[in-house]
Amino acid sequence: MKDIRQSPQFARFMHDIGWQVEKIDSAFIYLRKFPIFGYFAKIPRLQPPFPFSDINKLIKNKGIFQLKIAPFIKDTDRKFGIYKKQILKNKFKIDMSPFNPTVDIYIDLTQKEDIIFSKFSSAKRRAVRRAIKNGIVIKESDDLESFIQIRKKQYFPAGFLVVSEMKKLWRNFYPKSAVLLLAYPTIQNNNKCQMQAIASICHNKPLAGILLLFYEHVAYYWFASASKEGKKIFAPTLLVWEALKVAKRRGCKIFAFEGIYDGRFPKAAESWKGFTKFKEGFGGEKVIYLENFKI
Repeated sequence: MKDIRQSPQFARFMHDIGWQVEKIDSAFIYLRKFPIFGYFAKIPRLQPPFPFSDINKLIKNKGIFQLKIAPFIKDTDRKFGIYKKQILKNKFKIDMSPFNPTVDIYIDLTQKEDIIFSKFSSAKRRAVRRAIKNGIVIKESDDLESFIQIRKKQYFPAGFLVVSEMKKLWRNFYPKSAVLLLAYPTIQNNNKCQMQAIASICHNKPLAGILLLFYEHVAYYWFASASKEGKKIFAPTLLVWEALKVAKRRGCKIFAFEGIYDGRFPKAAESWKGFTKFKEGFGGEKVIYLENFKI
C-alpha cells in the first residue's frame, strides 16, 4: 500500500501550493527554495529500499540545506529496527518535530457496520444517538466554501491561512478522490441550550464538516472542523460515523485518522492530546510508524 502523499494527485497539489516536485525512483520529493539558505526538501511516507545514493546526489545538485524523510514503516514490520539503523547509518538524525504523523489509528472497514459501531466506546455510541436525536443531518456536499468558513472561524485570527490550501486540495482530489460531509441542524433542535444551532437553520449553514480523501482503498480523515454549537450537540461524532459508512460504501478497506499523540515527541505532539482522545473513542488499531528523520 502506498500513502496518499506519494500519489500523483498529492504531487499536483504540492506543486499548486508552491513546492517544486522531483522524483527519485517511484518516490515524490517536495522542495521549497529559501533565499540565502537554498532548498528545504521532504520525502513523505518513503518506502524501502531507501535510495540513499540518489538522495545524496539530489542534496548536492540542488544545494539542499535540510532534507526530511518520513519512512512508511510500521512497528509490525519485522525489519523495523534494521531500517532505523540503516537510516541512522546514512547520517540522518531523528526529527523531534515530525512533519508526518508517527502514530495513527486505523479502522478496519472490511468489518460489518454493526461490528464497527460496537467497537466505539460507550460514550461515542451515546453521542451518535444523541446527535441523531438532536436532529443533526449529515449530507455529502460540494459546498466547500461553507466548510472553509467553519475552519476560518475555528482558527481565527489565522483562519485566512487555510483558504488557498483547501481550495487547491479540493481542485486536485474532488470529485473522484474526495468527499465533503457537512452536518446540518434541523428543527428538532428545540431546547434552550441549542438556540444558537436553531438560528443557523434559517441560513442553511452547516455546524461541522469532514473532508475525506481516498487513495488505494484507504480513506483519510484529512480535515475536520466544527463550530461551538456543533460540538455541543455532538455533530463531530456523528460525522465520523457517517464518514466510516461512506468510506466503506466506496470500497475502502482502511479508515486512517491521520495522526494521534506520540509520546516519543511530547513537546511537538502536546497539542494533539485533545483530538487524540476523541479519535480513540472510535476503536480501531493503533499504528506506530518509524520516526521522521532529517539530514
